[in-house]
Amino acid sequence: MAIDLSEDGPRVIALVGAKEYVLKSRFFGQVCTGLKHFRRVSPDRKARYLRFFEKRYSKIRELLALARIVLSIREAKTLIEIHRPVLIVIDNKLAKSIDYQPKVLEDAPKPRYLNDLMTIADNLANYFRILLRNDPKRFREELERFEK
Repeated sequence: MAIDLSEDGPRVIALVGAKEYVLKSRFFGQVCTGLKHFRRVSPDRKARYLRFFEKRYSKIRELLALARIVLSIREAKTLIEIHRPVLIVIDNKLAKSIDYQPKVLEDAPKPRYLNDLMTIADNLANYFRILLRNDPKRFREELERFEK
């Protein structure tokens, strides 16, 4: 499970998870090709990149066992307790708030498939943060469509 926090404005936490065999599959790596950490996208390309991610996510979603957006750390902790993942990769800003083991920090070296999973969480968190800030009604509509 990967957990990312986006809080430039409203706080949005994305939790995504998949089975290990799916993460290590060639197909998962292929559908993640082209994904970037949102803060590494230049400001003038962020809107276009989010449209690219939205289209790509439709393929990625089929491979995920879990994709949730929450607005509080308490909700994130509840989901972790329910799903009991084998491992969490977590945003450094959340690491102290969520006491779960084993835990790998976002900036720690890790295999590519875990980086890909974290990038998906990062993109979802930023996508929904921007929606919540700019269009709360659409945020609720998209939330129903995106969650699994």
